Amino acid sequence: MNNIVIGIVLREEEINNTKYKAIPNNNMKYLYNKCSYIGIMNYNNEFDPNVLELVNGIIIPGGRDIYPFHFKILDFAIRNNIPVLGICMGCEIIGLYSINKNSDEYLTKVNNHCGADIHHKNTLINGSLLYNLLGSEIEVNSRHMYANKEVGNNYKISAIAEDGTIEGIEYIDNDHFVLGVQWHPEDMDNMSSIYDYFLKEVIKRKISHDR
Repeated sequence: MNNIVIGIVLREEEINNTKYKAIPNNNMKYLYNKCSYIGIMNYNNEFDPNVLELVNGIIIPGGRDIYPFHFKILDFAIRNNIPVLGICMGCEIIGLYSINKNSDEYLTKVNNHCGADIHHKNTLINGSLLYNLLGSEIEVNSRHMYANKEVGNNYKISAIAEDGTIEGIEYIDNDHFVLGVQWHPEDMDNMSSIYDYFLKEVIKRKISHDR
């Protein structure tokens, strides 16, 4: 196991009228036996920044509600060159951050993209990291009702659905590693390349930081 720690932002769940902070099991599917991981927990929309000092990479998974602390975590990661992988809601957070907005009112409502058995094709943009990892076209699962309307100057669109929905976002150069995908790669069986590359970037930056 590599000597790296991945922080996974916990999502809110409510079971039998009791609220929990949770990590869906499959979010660790491609990390198992490759690294250590801890949950990044918030309370009353705040979090302990000391926790972020412990992590070498961050995953912002899917969820229902976007809060200001999500942008604080992302901003900390970018300022400290900590690689970030955003999934579904995490991709939306990256997109909103890129245009300096912190409210989901700047997202677009997407039709026919939410269902346990719904799949659709994405075109991956030539020259993007996703294109290099996955090829020119992939079929993905679809469990989201919103997506980014636009992407800011320091980021680029790397995946587009058949209906024009933005489904992939990347940092525009190699200065930072920030990747967002609108689908759920953790629930697919052919997405190891995304996680392996994410971990590669984590290790590279950790080695550079430790020197």
